[in-house]
Amino acid sequence: MAAVFELKNSDNEQYCFNFINSQGDLLLISAEYPDKQGAEQAIKDVKFGSLMNNQIAAGKVADGSSFFVIKDTTGDVLVKSVLFDSQMVFDNALHTVKDNACIAEIHDLT
Repeated sequence: MAAVFELKNSDNEQYCFNFINSQGDLLLISAEYPDKQGAEQAIKDVKFGSLMNNQIAAGKVADGSSFFVIKDTTGDVLVKSVLFDSQMVFDNALHTVKDNACIAEIHDLT
């Protein structure tokens, strides 16, 4: 299985998407969008942003776990990664996103 974006409805009938790697692991979680077109545009922006180092930012939470976000060209956060408890897993996930998001297909589950 190749890495994919899964476009779906949220619990409150908005649209959101996840990025799943080739092993089936969840790596990225989007915000919610009021319409499908907004979510589809955000996926395109994530595909582009995953190639641009200046649109990717890393952070840590209080327990020391790491995460990263991908922003659009205006600086708004499009997706946030899941939390990673080791630097190696974080680095592997970021590498996977950079290598695969730009070519990942969209599976429309709406």
